[in-house]
Amino acid sequence: MRKVFDRFSGVSAAFSNKADGNMSLSIGDTKGSLENRKLFLGKLGVDYRSLICAKQVHGVRIEAVTEKDSGKGALDYQSSVSDCDGFITDRPLVPVAILTADCLPVYIYDPKVRAVGVLHGGWRSSEANISGAGVKLIQDKFKSDPANLLVAFGPAMRACCYEVSADFKSNYPCALTKRAGKLYMDLAFLNKNQLIAAGVKEENISDTGLCTYCSQDEFFSFRREAALAGRMISVIMLKE
Repeated sequence: MRKVFDRFSGVSAAFSNKADGNMSLSIGDTKGSLENRKLFLGKLGVDYRSLICAKQVHGVRIEAVTEKDSGKGALDYQSSVSDCDGFITDRPLVPVAILTADCLPVYIYDPKVRAVGVLHGGWRSSEANISGAGVKLIQDKFKSDPANLLVAFGPAMRACCYEVSADFKSNYPCALTKRAGKLYMDLAFLNKNQLIAAGVKEENISDTGLCTYCSQDEFFSFRREAALAGRMISVIMLKE
């Protein structure tokens, strides 16, 4: 487990690692997934039965959730929020989460109006500017000022390893680099630029810099393990 925004007392946020076990209820070896969630979330003071998860589709739909959504996807995959790749909420004790195994977790926290969000930044959703969409939704729903938002990036496959095809076309060529005749994508760089364009201060964006592909012993990686890969969980919740 690694905590995020841990210098702030009003929020609980963290991501799991391989040692915490598979957190997916539908992918990989799921036999112990529910117990893994219970143990991991319990350390954060989060009731695993209240968790809100998504049926992620690599899109840009982000759902604003409240207490009435608590438990969706907590105990079974079928009850997860459909066709969704992120959540925001301003309600205390409403934990929201995404699952990843190479994609970029984007955490958002507004300590002024007390609102949080978490986004699933895969390459498709990043190409469609999910980070910008998340900032706009928090503005629209909760009247957040982007300049007050704090953002953190969790572990993801980084530009050191994220090779794409030589003919890969991006809406953001600045996020592509060539090395030794191969093309690599930088999801963190892309999302950081989108957040800054949406009004988030650069100094308010922090990045773990952790690469899921490089860190074989610490993180699951779909690119490395394919169908055998479990999933890490990235969770955030406002405290009372």
